[in-house]
Amino acid sequence: MVYVDGHVDVYDGESSPTGEAADMPMSVAFGLGPARWVDAAGGQRAAPEGTFVLGARDAEEARDIAPLRAGALAALEVYGPDQLRAAGLATVAQQAMQGRLGSHLFVHLDVDVLDERSMPATDYLMPGGLQWDELAELLRPLGRSPALAGLSVGCLNPEKDPDGRFTEMTCALLVDVLAG
Repeated sequence: MVYVDGHVDVYDGESSPTGEAADMPMSVAFGLGPARWVDAAGGQRAAPEGTFVLGARDAEEARDIAPLRAGALAALEVYGPDQLRAAGLATVAQQAMQGRLGSHLFVHLDVDVLDERSMPATDYLMPGGLQWDELAELLRPLGRSPALAGLSVGCLNPEKDPDGRFTEMTCALLVDVLAG
């Protein structure tokens, strides 16, 4: 799993400051909770080992989940935008794909990974995110991988995109990264 998002999203039903389901998808995938949701999903579907979270930069969330990152999620690879840039966006994408040939790769893209000035059509605006060209550089190796089994897109809010420009940009990005 490669989770391209401004957040790690591993809160559970107790720790989430908002109670929103959007705080918890990776917690459910990892089987950490909320228990009813994990059961409804058919149990744990992913492991922290081999999962990469790319672009997370929410400082409050990082403080909240620090105990999990030191314990149950110690093997989870998390790269913030500055770390991605320093290591090389395509290089990190290649690292995320290592050992996956013959297995499946799933990519989730939450558009809040983009800087708030670059993507205002999302519900969670944050500074310090990726720019469009950086996101394309990061996603191209993933989108063109023969191991790619699926890609999802989240948090694009059409109500915040009255002229459709950011929706069109997102679609163009996906065409680019998937057209190998």
